[in-house]
Amino acid sequence: MTEAKLGLILTSVAVTVVAVALYRQRALGRNGLVTVIAATAAIFAAMFFTQ
Repeated sequence: MTEAKLGLILTSVAVTVVAVALYRQRALGRNGLVTVIAATAAIFAAMFFTQ
């Protein structure tokens, strides 16, 4: 696994953790949480498998 892929994994996890934290603080709605997770997963998959 290259450093770029490792960085991509860590960044995706960090974005998801921040989104969940915002949801738990009621700063982000359920639809927003689902949108963030779906967008992060789509970008992760596209970038991870094309490198």
